[in-house]
Amino acid sequence: MKLPDMKIAIVTVSLALWPYSSASQDFILLHSEFNEELLIRSKVSTEIVMGVMLTGAGGEGRAPALAMAVPTSWKPAGDDPTVVCARVTSKNGLYTATNAYRISSGLSARMVPLQYPTEEGDFLTENESVVRITLGDCAGQARTFAAALWEAEARAKHLNVFLNAGGQPAAVASDGPGEFAANCIDESEGDALKYTARCEIPLANLNLEKATTLFFSVKRHRTVERFQIEVVVPAEQ
Repeated sequence: MKLPDMKIAIVTVSLALWPYSSASQDFILLHSEFNEELLIRSKVSTEIVMGVMLTGAGGEGRAPALAMAVPTSWKPAGDDPTVVCARVTSKNGLYTATNAYRISSGLSARMVPLQYPTEEGDFLTENESVVRITLGDCAGQARTFAAALWEAEARAKHLNVFLNAGGQPAAVASDGPGEFAANCIDESEGDALKYTARCEIPLANLNLEKATTLFFSVKRHRTVERFQIEVVVPAEQ
């Protein structure tokens, strides 16, 4: 299925059910300085996909214990590490962190923790935030995503995609099993400045080992913005 004038990105996710690795040397910061920022006022963002997570958003008394589900195709070949970019954004837009990591060769675990030496742990514990992880360094435009987790050992029933929809109605559909389609959940109340919609896609409606296309639409006054992403969920091994 192909829709006209679509923005296209590839999202790769993995079920949060494989053994969890505590070996942080497998997934370490590319640079020695941890890049995070706590602002007085939120910055305007033009990006629409703010988080792709197998767990829900962070905060609500939960300190960040971030991890990613590593797709098989992202595991390094030979001695060359894979570089990924992790971005954390608070719902109120006051906190952002953008850091590159390298996945070391020889990685065997599917669930890998992120080194996250934040100095804003109290803020992140009390303020809702989401995570997205993309293939490549943080300089380029996000094209390929992996699934992030706020709590590394949580089990997943849904893929959650958090959208910067500007408070407008959003919907999602899947061409995976069951012909899933639903309205996204409006989260624009309160201090929702960075993302205002959460789209829940049951893992049962995602293909295994082949791409599932997710189609999104956001109503913006008299027009409808449409875009799509591709989701690849490896089978459990």
